[in-house]
Amino acid sequence: MKVLSLHASPERGFPRPEVEFVELVAGKGVRADRKAGKRENRAVLLMGQSTYDHLKSIGLELPHGALGENIVLDFDPHTLKPGKKLQVGDALLEISLYCTPCKTLRDRYGQDFPARLGKRRGMLAKVLEGGVVHSGDTVEILS
Repeated sequence: MKVLSLHASPERGFPRPEVEFVELVAGKGVRADRKAGKRENRAVLLMGQSTYDHLKSIGLELPHGALGENIVLDFDPHTLKPGKKLQVGDALLEISLYCTPCKTLRDRYGQDFPARLGKRRGMLAKVLEGGVVHSGDTVEILS
């Protein structure tokens, strides 16, 4: 399993631009991202490629970063339960909760967008141990 793309921006709005690497800071999130340090349990948004595949299948082709995620993975993080730990590059993450679609997504993609998206917005994680993550890095699911 691996990281497909990384996204961060100090500015509000979608899509979040793609970056070559991110530095994850324990207890804070993605350094230089506008959400860093705001809520520890919501520090990093993980999204699976399967979300973008689903959107494409219903006629909505969006680029990675369009849903505000920080990390796009080649597997579906919705299969992971809260408390599950992941080694992502040099960083250690812990899944904390499901991310519900926000008002910004409804405003941008339509009021029916949450229903069209289904429960595929992504999983939020906290950073237990910081480190650098690059596109293409391996992801290991730990106990």
